[in-house]
Amino acid sequence: MHRRLVVATMLASALLTGCASWFEGSSRPEPTRLAAFNPVQGLAERWSASLGDSGTGGFMPAYHNGNIVAADARGQVREFDATTGRQVRQLDAGRPLTGAVGVSEELLLLGTAKGSLIALDRRTGTVRWEQRLTSLTLEAPVVSGGQVMVRTNDGRITAFGLADGQQRWTYAASQPLLTLRNTGSMTPVGTEALIIGQAGGRIAVLAQESGALLWEATVATARGATELERVTDVTSRPAFDNGQVCAVAYQGRVACFEARSGTLQWARDISSSQGLTLDERNVYVTADDGSVQAFDRSTGRNLWKLDALRYRSVSGPAMLGRFVLVTDQEGYAHLLSNETGAIVGRTRIGADLLATQPQSLGENVLLQGRNGRLAMLTLK
Repeated sequence: MHRRLVVATMLASALLTGCASWFEGSSRPEPTRLAAFNPVQGLAERWSASLGDSGTGGFMPAYHNGNIVAADARGQVREFDATTGRQVRQLDAGRPLTGAVGVSEELLLLGTAKGSLIALDRRTGTVRWEQRLTSLTLEAPVVSGGQVMVRTNDGRITAFGLADGQQRWTYAASQPLLTLRNTGSMTPVGTEALIIGQAGGRIAVLAQESGALLWEATVATARGATELERVTDVTSRPAFDNGQVCAVAYQGRVACFEARSGTLQWARDISSSQGLTLDERNVYVTADDGSVQAFDRSTGRNLWKLDALRYRSVSGPAMLGRFVLVTDQEGYAHLLSNETGAIVGRTRIGADLLATQPQSLGENVLLQGRNGRLAMLTLK
């Protein structure tokens, strides 16, 4: 019995610090070679900067009032003009960090390698307050409505007041024995609701003011005979638009729900720990084998599937204008037609595997590689 407990604990630890590729082992297929394509739309790097390595944390840059704020695992936090890429400020948190930065008008909110949440003065770097968390956090804190909400590796969501750091509420969901590393699973809806992806293939919607559960729904149900086969987690950010919530699960499905009631509208089988994005008509998903697929938002009908990037460690998708953008392990950014999935543009950006999913900023996309490369891409 003791031996089984030790083995289970070791497996759980590996999954918490790994990702979907952990399961593939040495038999993972060779990456698909890039083929020639017909370039229809230009894609260019608007500006770039070099940060420190991201390690295994979910270091996603934050956009706030015309500036980009980005952190690295060493504790360096830098702020850039979003238009020009000019650095306007650099601060040192004075300790290693595990995840991306949350930003308010006055504060930077950061998770530390010792399991704390710290609030730094945005201009001076002075520590305004610090709170001990129940475990490490690997994703960006969400700042909204005068508070900051943090997800920790034990599945808890905790809210603290921005002004004083005092805990306002906490929400705890049951966790399976084995879970995937989660670097980004919270989506705020204004200052009213917070959508969270959960272990076990579920999503939940919480009231931001109180942490009360508004509704919970199942994206995918665990299947398989072993604990590994039954890992079914929503590890990427659910998407919200026009009264609809969509999410995707590893070893599971992509599903869309009515936002107020949580009523399931449709679901289709697909495995993804990379994530999805929406436009006004479609849902776009990067599968764990690197294929990219599009589904009709109303019916769930599969519209197209791109296999040309399979096994290239393809990132989650982001919208760039009317196009879909993904990156791969060799530092290429690929622009896809939203209508057919065909590759219509490509550029090399120098960032390796991304720390988190690319971030859409309208006519620009912002990304941060694990090697510290920060880049703003645009159409040309």
